[in-house]
Amino acid sequence: MEIPFLQENRLLLLLGLAAVVTFVWLLQFRGRLRMKWYVALVLSILHVVYGVFCVKVFAVLEGNPVSNGAMSLFGAVFFMPLAYWLGAKLTKRSAAEVFDIFAPCMIFTLMCARVNCLFAGCCQGREIPGLEPWRFPTRELEIVFYIVILAILVPRILSGKTYGQVYPLYMFSYGITRCVLEFFRVSSTDHLFHLSHIWALIAFSLGLALYAEIKRRRAPRDERKRV
Repeated sequence: MEIPFLQENRLLLLLGLAAVVTFVWLLQFRGRLRMKWYVALVLSILHVVYGVFCVKVFAVLEGNPVSNGAMSLFGAVFFMPLAYWLGAKLTKRSAAEVFDIFAPCMIFTLMCARVNCLFAGCCQGREIPGLEPWRFPTRELEIVFYIVILAILVPRILSGKTYGQVYPLYMFSYGITRCVLEFFRVSSTDHLFHLSHIWALIAFSLGLALYAEIKRRRAPRDERKRV
């Protein structure tokens, strides 16, 4: 039996959870970011609000009407870096640190948004041939991806040895994951290859290129450390 309040405000509650987790996470890095606790609180709220804005705007750019409340998670993948970069430049903080520390906040928020899809019944997988009405668990597998990538990245970020590599790592791994999952997901055109495949391939390509460039720039420093 569902509680009406929870049913009507499920997304808001999940986004509230994302804001709380973001706040707790940012508190761990007050020293590295030279940030007061109340600034972390404000940033946690703004991070979620801007993230929602990104996914809604991107959905509109994809051709969805504003009235249907559609969201495209690729909006956060492509637009959140702009906020991180501007924030780092305006506050004279290390862009690498800002990207590395805020990336898990975005990943967790997107995971909450995908959990909401489970309850809302949207973004379903296609029916499995011969096993109808069973469907491919695309949403569940994407949530598993978020959990696994967080489990891999969080210890590395806490160690302080990521050097700006976190967001590109997330970006190209998410891109290839979504590219595969989209073949098994219901689309508005019902075609096997659709628009989300293009966004996924762009995310994969950008992430891989950025990761390779960061590794290339760090190679001389790593060599000096070994010597």
